[in-house]
Amino acid sequence: MKSKIALLFLITLLVLSCSKEQEPNSQTAPTANFELPQIDDGINNDPTELYNDFLIAGQNIVSGNVTVTLVDGIVVVTYTTEGDWVIDETHLYVGDIGDLPTNNSGNPQIGHFPYSNTHNGETTVSYSTITLAPGECVYIAVHAVVTNTVTGESETAWGNGSPIGGNSWAMGFEVCN
Repeated sequence: MKSKIALLFLITLLVLSCSKEQEPNSQTAPTANFELPQIDDGINNDPTELYNDFLIAGQNIVSGNVTVTLVDGIVVVTYTTEGDWVIDETHLYVGDIGDLPTNNSGNPQIGHFPYSNTHNGETTVSYSTITLAPGECVYIAVHAVVTNTVTGESETAWGNGSPIGGNSWAMGFEVCN
């Protein structure tokens, strides 16, 4: 009789443990079906990151990063410095690589880039540029002048990518929608 009760108890326990939903573990990452609530403030609706890499100063110093997002079909390029680095100037080209302003040696002419500005020690600068249709690709060259606030050192910086050409260390990259 004791063995029948014990067997019935084990079967009941097994059935209850199999049918019971597992409690979420606060240390477990959300499942793929989890979605954050969307806030519609009219700004940055449905941003999609297309590129994120280093902002390289003086050819070998990581001074920050460059992020390219697609916001409602518009290419948004953001420069962000890190550590002791700040932004003094920005120059940005977004378009067909064949239209990139270069001199006779093939070096980019940053003074002819369509987006540029001077800044007073900013740590983040963003440009909303062109509309990018689905399936369309665009070439981007990100240039800045950055300064280290501790050492006073000022450097030219480029968004990490492939060499543009010429005899400079200028770099660029392609993104596609």
